[in-house]
Amino acid sequence: MEQALYISRIKHITYLTDDFTRLYFGQEFCERLLPNETELEEAIRCAAAKKLHFTFVTPYVSGQGLDRLEKLLRLVAQNIAGAEVVFNDWGVFQLMREEYSDSILVMGRLLNKMKRGPRIMNIIDKVPQTTRDYYRKSHYDVAAVQSFLEDHGIYRVEFDNLLQGTDFSGVDPQIQRSLYIPFAFVSTTRFCLSANCENAHMSNYVGIVNCNRECQYYTFNLDNPVMGIPLIRKGNTVFFLNETIPDGIKKGAVDRIVVQPEIPL
Repeated sequence: MEQALYISRIKHITYLTDDFTRLYFGQEFCERLLPNETELEEAIRCAAAKKLHFTFVTPYVSGQGLDRLEKLLRLVAQNIAGAEVVFNDWGVFQLMREEYSDSILVMGRLLNKMKRGPRIMNIIDKVPQTTRDYYRKSHYDVAAVQSFLEDHGIYRVEFDNLLQGTDFSGVDPQIQRSLYIPFAFVSTTRFCLSANCENAHMSNYVGIVNCNRECQYYTFNLDNPVMGIPLIRKGNTVFFLNETIPDGIKKGAVDRIVVQPEIPL
């Protein structure tokens, strides 16, 4: 079982211990939080110094974000032959195929279509077994999706540790699987409610606006009895915490654990 440390800020490199054989570095949820070239170079150097494998994590992006991301992808490709890149955006996927075809493509968890909200636990024991099974499966069970992955050389897919559990049995055994622990994301959007949260004059304004990266200083805990567990809003994304190790790991359903010591945003 491979263990990877996932950090989105270079200062969190202090979490790196001898337990990890791979470093995930980057940003899944906001193009404004992409590392700069100096930070990325430092992460690559740290991985090389520790003889760790390296994975660059990328978000969904606008056209402007794609231009910025391309510079980082070029830097990764120049420093690491056959670098592993997690994509969460089809435009990024297309760019990788056209310009960085030597890189190893990993399909990110934002593109993994599963029921994510914790409210599902209110009904999971009240529905027929066939429905329960459905909610524990992903779209990677679909033959057309499996053919797409094979045709485009995508050898690995990423999973969240969802409350209802995950049934990996229908996933092509040739496709390797990673599991992110302990933070699972519920939803994400470019309409960031943290932006300008310190400015009372902006309290009624929601939009894709300039920000001062307030998400790096504030985390909001959301509590509602319907949800069953607390939700965590960090920037433009809602998460929940699930530290329970699923049975699928013990049965060899995944071969990589991606540990997030901090909310990856």
